[in-house]
Amino acid sequence: MVTNLPAEAAAKLNKYSEARTTEEKIRALEEFLSAVPKHKGTEKLRLWATRRLAELREELEKERVKRSGGSRPGIFVEKEGAGQIVLVGPPNSGKSSIVARLTNAKVVVSPIPYSTRIPAPGMATYLDVKLQLVDTPPLLTPDGGVNSRVVALARNADVVGVVIGLDSDDVARDLGSALRALDERGVAYSLQKGFARIERRREGGVTLVPHGTPRFTEAELRELLNSYRIYHALVETYGPATLDDVEAAILSARVYKPTFVVFSKADLPGAESRAREAAKLLPPDVPWVMASAATGVGLEGILATSFRLLNVKRIYTKKPNAPPSPEPLVVKADATIRDIAEKISPELAKSMRHARVWGKGVRYGGQRVGPDYIPQDGDIVEIR
Repeated sequence: MVTNLPAEAAAKLNKYSEARTTEEKIRALEEFLSAVPKHKGTEKLRLWATRRLAELREELEKERVKRSGGSRPGIFVEKEGAGQIVLVGPPNSGKSSIVARLTNAKVVVSPIPYSTRIPAPGMATYLDVKLQLVDTPPLLTPDGGVNSRVVALARNADVVGVVIGLDSDDVARDLGSALRALDERGVAYSLQKGFARIERRREGGVTLVPHGTPRFTEAELRELLNSYRIYHALVETYGPATLDDVEAAILSARVYKPTFVVFSKADLPGAESRAREAAKLLPPDVPWVMASAATGVGLEGILATSFRLLNVKRIYTKKPNAPPSPEPLVVKADATIRDIAEKISPELAKSMRHARVWGKGVRYGGQRVGPDYIPQDGDIVEIR
């Protein structure tokens, strides 16, 4: 996406990257599109700006509806539970049947393609944790295009599940089309394919933290950042990241979403061999499972994989001389005792002295630990 732009167009793009509100971003992109010259060198940038503008307008509408206290069903899904897992895929891939089997969602299960018109959320329970699964309309439209609203749902999700039916005449083609549709519209499904994150800072210059081997030098990185008037930033790169990936991070053009693939209708003859052949397309950080809504085989694997990709842990809290809570507190996997106390109550975090922990990571039950201790998934924690 990196290109030589006229000064006016570059200034408008800088204005977008510095914008903080949705309205400011919309105005900046509108001004950019009116200023950028139309030729092959700016084609990808103009296409990105047009798509991003459409997404921002939908986000603005969502904000207006929320402020007015009204509702606009069928477009956005408010998050519930420990995480939102959005299922996307081609028509008749089995998304609706899976959500119907795992949750209480009112979904339309039909052999007729494109029967699902609006997203349908439902709640599932895994290891005492509530997970929100969302059924969506087909990612690919009848005319061969991509449903931008489904992409917007994927961008907002905590985890994305790509559902591919093993009854397809070309499973690998369907999988490739779905992944390509997400990737080309700014939803990165794998860090190993190249991705960048940027955190702007007030001082300290530019720091590059590579996870993998970036395809640029630090001098080239600084030159790009300076063109956006960014002089202090932490830049993390993953895999063979390019300057295009860094620019996408600056412009919020790409987001990474932990993604897994569900090969559905696994009860069909020859299903496993077809799934394994298609799975050769997947990078190592994109897991896959086989499942059948008809028989129930593999459905638990969908929840287990979703929970793992959320990168969270369950902490069962307790008060002194009382049993632990039956429902866990769900926190990030690297959360400390202090983080847990903060989530319970800011006042508790300020007044706490230590905690006692029962579980896998301590030498004995009730071991006393400090605020910086990191408990493990399933531990019982008593904060004092």
